[in-house]
Amino acid sequence: MRIRTISLIALFALVVVAACGGEAENTTTSSSQETTMPAPQAVALSYSLEAGTTYEYEVEMDQTIGLTSTGDTSALGEEEIPGEASINITGTSIFSYTVSDGPEPGTFEIAIVGDFSDLEFSGTVDGEPVDSAEIPQMAEMEPVDVTIVVDEKGNIIPDDTSGLGEDFLGGLGGLDMLDQFGAAAATGQFVGPPLSEDPVTVGDTWSETIEVPAMPGSDPVITQVDNEVVGTDTIDGAEVFVIETTSTTGAIEFDLAEFLVGFMSSFMTEGATDEEQAQLDAIIDELRFAFSIDETVADMTSWFDLEAGLTRQAELASDTHIVMDINIPDESTGELAEFGMDMNLTQDITYRLTDGS
Repeated sequence: MRIRTISLIALFALVVVAACGGEAENTTTSSSQETTMPAPQAVALSYSLEAGTTYEYEVEMDQTIGLTSTGDTSALGEEEIPGEASINITGTSIFSYTVSDGPEPGTFEIAIVGDFSDLEFSGTVDGEPVDSAEIPQMAEMEPVDVTIVVDEKGNIIPDDTSGLGEDFLGGLGGLDMLDQFGAAAATGQFVGPPLSEDPVTVGDTWSETIEVPAMPGSDPVITQVDNEVVGTDTIDGAEVFVIETTSTTGAIEFDLAEFLVGFMSSFMTEGATDEEQAQLDAIIDELRFAFSIDETVADMTSWFDLEAGLTRQAELASDTHIVMDINIPDESTGELAEFGMDMNLTQDITYRLTDGS
């Protein structure tokens, strides 16, 4: 069996929490709650990353996959999916974030590089205990090597390829299209919450509603991001605000059948016989390539260094439920192959700043 980066944990919400583009409205409110200790003076928060600096984070990952599948796995090309799997994957690695000047004043270009080369696995696949000797074939964790641009508030500056569409369409051969919901997506993002436009102190909250395009012609994916400064702390002698962020991404449903119909029809010549056209029409009537992702909630706690303008530590927890329903032609026979998958995914990731020189 080979489950390729099926460490798919739905950190789609994290991608949005890390401010992945889109139009957002930012609203800040002050809390009226009484505290036993006076809150520090409200301050304006911003990221102060210095060009030429490389920040290193120790990234600790703990994810659990529960999966059941039915039907013909040939619908996913070379991917081999078990009928049942319950797998826990843990690992720790160092990721580097090298900062350069961004294209506009007040922006930073960040090159993120890292990989999980040493992972521990436990659980069962089709009722059999996970064999450590088979682990490299069962779950590859692709190295992360990406470059992003962020502004002083931690918002990712979108480019022409922002959104889900291109990645999904580029991975129609198998489960590659879901990689962006996994650890690779989480660890390939900016570390820290989106910051308020206004000065804040303990008890203050701010919110954003973010829309990100999913597929061409489809409704955008909407995420509500709520933040609150819940206290102060000290890490490595630095005063930090403790910021809690809850990101709620609405349910996502889409079917790529229409795209596949256009793709298949483009190969049908104008001189096709009635029989050939009838065969194509029969396939089109039964074609399905549907996905649904339940509403996803991700909770993140960040320890933000007020003076240095960066996140010294962050802890994120997320879970989701993904369902696939596929009925597409087999690559070799041309006959329709039906496949279904139900996957529950949970993940905890902790980032700790270890070097900022």
